[in-house]
Amino acid sequence: MNGEQPTKESSEVFKLTPTDIDHLFKVSGRKGNSLSPFRYDAEKASSSTPSEAFRALIKNPKFQQIGRRLLEPDLRIEFHNGGGVATDDKYFALLSTNYKSVLAQFVNSEGDILLILFSDWETLVKWWTGVYASKGMGGYQTVFPNAMGIEVLVCALNCIDIYRRSYMESMLDYRAGVNLSLTTQDFVSLLKRSLASKDKRWLLPTMFEITPGLKNSSIALKPEHIQQVKELGFVTSHEEALTLDERSKIMGTEFITSWMGSIGCQATALTNGEERSISKVFMAITSFANHLVSFETGANGETRFRHQASTAPEIIEKLVKWMEELQKAISNPAPRTKTEAPAKNGNNSAPKAEFCTQCGTEIRPGKNFCNNCGKAVK
Repeated sequence: MNGEQPTKESSEVFKLTPTDIDHLFKVSGRKGNSLSPFRYDAEKASSSTPSEAFRALIKNPKFQQIGRRLLEPDLRIEFHNGGGVATDDKYFALLSTNYKSVLAQFVNSEGDILLILFSDWETLVKWWTGVYASKGMGGYQTVFPNAMGIEVLVCALNCIDIYRRSYMESMLDYRAGVNLSLTTQDFVSLLKRSLASKDKRWLLPTMFEITPGLKNSSIALKPEHIQQVKELGFVTSHEEALTLDERSKIMGTEFITSWMGSIGCQATALTNGEERSISKVFMAITSFANHLVSFETGANGETRFRHQASTAPEIIEKLVKWMEELQKAISNPAPRTKTEAPAKNGNNSAPKAEFCTQCGTEIRPGKNFCNNCGKAVK
């Protein structure tokens, strides 16, 4: 994770070691669910010692709130980075319907677990956009005017990659011009080779490699899809020959000169104990635009997409709206806007839990020593 740190007013940052997670399970009393990035290891919990950072966390008033999100979230958004010059990375945003705030979970280069508790979706999205998106340029010409089959996107990205490939080959051969023509058979052959390569130096395989769950999409390439990319200005055709057209050259040059990386994400909810994929999104970032692609599944199981080339402020607006829709999809009624739900113990105030400063185990009221390690209670 790189970029600016969020402000203290809008978020709190915590750092734990991997073994602290087992102590978090133990102290919080959470059993975990399938959406959590972590699983409880009782053996490690009994043989390891919690870090100083963990001991500080359990004294934080939001300790139970953090444990609830991290170990038993109601909604998980899984993010994958990669492609272009971006470093491969994986992280999560986790939501519980009881609270408005959002927990983001990362792993840094040292293997430590970073937890950032944001006050709400908008705060998270603004920070995330500042780290991962580009400012972009307004007035980017519409590429795909409406929802279309994923096969059209596959063909369009293949056109962009073929232009990039031809451009690089011309440099290696010391040729001034770029070869823009190929047969339909070669076009399909390159498309299949590209997907099989899983090579994230190319745009097409990157989309499938970093967007969780997208490989499960049903794809049936037909001549009509090539006809559609022809109508969109990516190719022209004559009999069995294809020629890369203006749109392929413009976007190919854009990705040659300024592809900063891509991000794929999938939102998954837990409904009646079963995981349910709600939405998938892919974003390719260049200096000119944030190419945001959202996917939807039709009644017949076909995958369709919508594309928008957006500036950073537009990305913030779109993602906030997207995340709010996700929140509505998993909560009825809408989630509480409080940061903590009141406990029901007769006077609406929960007794403050005490935890051992040595091992992190909860201390029962009236006890003078920790039942786990024997340390005296101050």
